[in-house]
Amino acid sequence: MSSYDDESYLDFIEGLRMFALRSMNPSSAKAIMEEVSAGRISSEDPTIEEIRAIADPIPVIGVRNRILHSTQGLNWVRIVDSYGKNREALEQELTDAEKDGPGTLRWDPNFIYPDYFTATPYHRQPGSYHADPLGGHIYHYGTKVFHGGSNDKDEAKIERIVMLPEPKDGVVNRFLDIACGIGSGTVAAKLRWPRAEVHGIELAGPLVRYAHMRATRLKSGVHFSQQLAEKLDFIDNTFDLIYMSTLLHEMPLEEGRTAVREAKRVLRPGGILIINDMVQATKPLNIWSDYDRYFDHRFNNEPYAYNYVHSNLNLFLKEEFSSVENTIQGKTSTWTCTK
Repeated sequence: MSSYDDESYLDFIEGLRMFALRSMNPSSAKAIMEEVSAGRISSEDPTIEEIRAIADPIPVIGVRNRILHSTQGLNWVRIVDSYGKNREALEQELTDAEKDGPGTLRWDPNFIYPDYFTATPYHRQPGSYHADPLGGHIYHYGTKVFHGGSNDKDEAKIERIVMLPEPKDGVVNRFLDIACGIGSGTVAAKLRWPRAEVHGIELAGPLVRYAHMRATRLKSGVHFSQQLAEKLDFIDNTFDLIYMSTLLHEMPLEEGRTAVREAKRVLRPGGILIINDMVQATKPLNIWSDYDRYFDHRFNNEPYAYNYVHSNLNLFLKEEFSSVENTIQGKTSTWTCTK
């Protein structure tokens, strides 16, 4: 941040957000389940409209919703303002880093984005991921607040990469991180497999530029490129391990299915695709989880997430791959798909 005042302010916002998630979420979930026990909400298959009609007026839920919505807005406003004070210097750093190594960067300032991507600013980030040249800086600090400090030094991303399984033959010569964002997981993959050729692709130009700049400062020889996940420019059967994290819930269903098929195309026989994303809706429905996901869908600009959690991703993956294993941990689900 440009000043200690900005950093202190955002530290307060982070703490307030964590209070809502860690203290108010359990109380909110309990309040909804009390309504289910009282018969005011069906415990089998209620619609989101039926759930909201009961849940929205509950005081603890209303306060929780307001805190999450307000802290998100206050977070972005202060981050954009703080980085804006040094905009010229920060943009120059991005330009200067483009020629630096040990890794490489391919991006196109005239890239034409798909309409689904530009239709709404994801997570309410001003300019979304693509429109502000400092989008990578803004996203990085914004997600620092979002994660409540758990990823300040890439700890969460590194942990996920360390836990990734390898193909049965143990060969990981080429690794691909699809929708790599600012490249934290991509750099972590290079640390785990230092002899492998590691690639990260990202649709948003500002994010992939920032990822490259950050990787050069970390002396990481990874290769970043701006690409559509649903139209990769790699040749068939060339990657041993592909990682696709928190992408599918940010795409319309059909485009997401196309992205999975593209990953399968560039994956070698015996290689694995690992998808990490939101847990799919269960039967019977987890009513609090469904309400919480819809809140993000409606109030935090997650336009495709609600449809995603109600799609049958398991069935689709089993039709595409020879073997699919699914594990659930908390709010995330991981699919290990073998070609």
